[in-house]
Amino acid sequence: MKRTAILLATSILSLLMLNSRPAAAQELDNTFGGWEFFEINHGFRNSNWFATFYFEHDNYQYRRLECWYTRTTVGYKINKWLKADVCYDFLYEPAAITHKALFDLTGTLREGNLSVQIRERYTHSWTPDLGEQGDVLRSRLKVQYAIPETRFKPYLAMEVFTWGDTWKKTRHYVATTYDFDEHFQIEGYYLYYTFAGLPAEHVLGIGLNMDF
Repeated sequence: MKRTAILLATSILSLLMLNSRPAAAQELDNTFGGWEFFEINHGFRNSNWFATFYFEHDNYQYRRLECWYTRTTVGYKINKWLKADVCYDFLYEPAAITHKALFDLTGTLREGNLSVQIRERYTHSWTPDLGEQGDVLRSRLKVQYAIPETRFKPYLAMEVFTWGDTWKKTRHYVATTYDFDEHFQIEGYYLYYTFAGLPAEHVLGIGLNMDF
């Protein structure tokens, strides 16, 4: 059952990715799309260090490729409720390639089946082809509940992108995870994405999280 579910989730992700194509000039509706992803986490034995590799494919209307990116992370668990990590993103878009350096500090408090997580992320990005650089502070609040006697863990989250006194965009998540076992987890969400000066977007996300 577990292998069948994992194969099914992987097949769905593959089909969604293959069904996308590069952007066409006449297709300009960016208000609905899908994000497909997988994440591999590894905790080093007898150590507080961990590493993560993440891949995400973004598209619009499940027909037009918008971008894809990889994220490589190295982190350290400072104690039971606080961790810090450093990430590098390689982002491909039709117009250009962007590099990002990310620095995270994440605190998580748990009481029974309820957990509350606050993460602060500083991001510096640079796009050599366009000669552009930028900085963003990303503040995220996530509240998750593990439903007793099930493997579902629904959550609500909000992430705000700012720099200085300028608001750039906000993400609102309604989501859930489902644990196949201690190593494999599927995650799905609806994202309402608002921007400064641009129409809002609606995104459906699905992905597979793996821990080894």
